[in-house]
Amino acid sequence: MKNSIFIFALLFLTAESILAQVIEGVSKAKQYSISNSDVNKDDSSTFRGDPLKGLNLGDETKTLKIGDYYALIIGIDNYSGSWKKLKNAVNDAKAIENSLRTHYRFNLFKTLYNQEATRINIIKEFEWLVANVKPEDNVLIFYSGHGEHNKALNKGYWVPVDAIEASTSYYISNSDIQTFLGGIRSKHTLLISDACFSGDIFRGETLEIPFEESERYYRNVHSKISRKAITSGGIEPVMDGGRDGHSVFTYYLLKTLDYNNYDYFDASQLYENIKIPVVNNSMQSPEFHPIKNTGDEGGQFIFFKK
Repeated sequence: MKNSIFIFALLFLTAESILAQVIEGVSKAKQYSISNSDVNKDDSSTFRGDPLKGLNLGDETKTLKIGDYYALIIGIDNYSGSWKKLKNAVNDAKAIENSLRTHYRFNLFKTLYNQEATRINIIKEFEWLVANVKPEDNVLIFYSGHGEHNKALNKGYWVPVDAIEASTSYYISNSDIQTFLGGIRSKHTLLISDACFSGDIFRGETLEIPFEESERYYRNVHSKISRKAITSGGIEPVMDGGRDGHSVFTYYLLKTLDYNNYDYFDASQLYENIKIPVVNNSMQSPEFHPIKNTGDEGGQFIFFKK
């Protein structure tokens, strides 16, 4: 009888111990699950890995899709007639092309250097982009050359290589460029212009989505259409000379693009990286804004590292 009581007590204590361990294990599992959920919700370090995974864009069934990336690069030094030759514009443009080819995801480059960059050829390249770019694609346009501002007409212009006289009949107006940017059916278009009076392309009050280091921000600005520009100055002359064979503006632009450690970052971050050093080392003030009346909805052009 005593042995039976002893065995029963032993079995009861064993069962009680096993039950306690099970309850403790379930409790820890719940705590671990809740802890992981909280970390993943706000952990911005997840954005330093594969950008397609970070943005949940790798699966073709997802709502957001990353289309092709196009770059149009224009650089002009060899002006003639009324226009003084430049020293760094072509070198700047080729260095930007090389940086984008080396470090970032781009599918197609179209370039116009010196004698190629006539008024007709520049307009034809804009027309090509209008005809061929699809709604999910992304377009970057870089221009380095002379810019002009006609005070009587209150309008800014690009000066093509074949503009031998100081006449608007040879130029490409910022309003024409604005029309083309509105006609290109991309998801995101970013214009970067290193030229005098390039800030004239910004006319009218515009708003932007404030930057935020979160998955929600990147998904939001990728999903919305953008038409924005970064210019080397406002309605003011800018310097051709600078540092290491580049203009001051392009020197810091290249420094940011070449030494960027993030797997992806957007145009607003690019601008914030170059704004202070350009202002502190020149007499010009870069600008970054949406381009009025071109279809901008608050999105951002995103650079993806290879």
